Formats: sequence, structure tokens, C-alpha cells
Amino acid sequence: MQLDAKTLDTLAWLSRLDIPAEEAEPLSESIAEMLTYFGQLSELDTEGVEPTAHIAPLENVLREDIPAETRLDRDLLLSGTQSEDGLITLPKVIG
Repeated sequence: MQLDAKTLDTLAWLSRLDIPAEEAEPLSESIAEMLTYFGQLSELDTEGVEPTAHIAPLENVLREDIPAETRLDRDLLLSGTQSEDGLITLPKVIG
């Protein structure tokens, strides 16, 4: 697929790119190669192929969230803050 100068200028304008004249020809050839490849991909038979987000099946690898006792001293942790009933209090920020 050939990419003419007007189409390249339009793509550059849409992409908000300033393409120097000396880079226009190689870039045009590169984009034309990509479009040819995309054309080949559209010829593939994808009937019955499920869409995927990844090429490999991914699963959540995080550990299970289980509450546990802490070894930290609550009074020591709250000693440098304003607190009430064991919770940190903050000034009202919404009027």
C-alpha cells in the first residue's frame, strides 16, 4: 500500500507532529509497510477465536487478605497525631 504526501501530512496534523522534509519519505515507507502488514492480518480466519486481553492466561497472584494481629503499639503510633477513640481525626475540609 502506497502512502502519498497529502495523507502523511494529514496524519502528521492529526497527530500534532511536525515531520521534517528529510524524514517524510522514510516515514511514509515505514507506515506503508505497517498498513500492508495490517492488511495481511485482516485476511486471517479468526472464526471461533475468543478475544483475549493477554496472550497468556493470567490470574491474580496476590495473597489472600486475612486479618491478623499486629505487633505495633497503637498508642505509640497515634502519639504524634490528633486521635479520638483510637482513630486519627482530621480537620473538616468540606464546607
